[in-house]
Amino acid sequence: MKKNLKKATAGFTLIELMVVVLIIGILGAIMIPGYTKSVETSKADDAAAVVMMIGQANRMFRVDNSAYVSNGGLVDACNSAACSAGSTDRCQLVGCSYLGSRQWETLAYSYQVGSAVNCGVPGAPNGIACAKRTGSAGGGYDSWGYVMDAQGIVREYNGAPSPTK
Repeated sequence: MKKNLKKATAGFTLIELMVVVLIIGILGAIMIPGYTKSVETSKADDAAAVVMMIGQANRMFRVDNSAYVSNGGLVDACNSAACSAGSTDRCQLVGCSYLGSRQWETLAYSYQVGSAVNCGVPGAPNGIACAKRTGSAGGGYDSWGYVMDAQGIVREYNGAPSPTK
């Protein structure tokens, strides 16, 4: 009597599955740093644009009030500030509608405004508006920052991408 033994040919062997998992792991290891850098660059581009907006608002405030706002950080509490004549508090930029309301404390960058601020960015001179990366981005992104000078020029510091590119 002859038995028909069918060899199971459907499915993958353990070796084939391990090779596929290894290839996916290698591709992931190559792609993740590039993805992280593109995300950080996107956040940095946004920060440079916001610094430009804050700096221009501070310059307009100076034209209207003959003085820059006082040095300090923009915080969520500024969103409820009332416009009061003669005040140079930094929150007047939002209160007097030079800037729109924003959740300042949840952003990837912290922002300061005034007549001489640099946000603690190493090597950066003082300007009228600035931004510095907050949190723990890692990969050298934590020290990225931007400063706008009184002439309206935004410069990058510590490896941050240039805002003009």
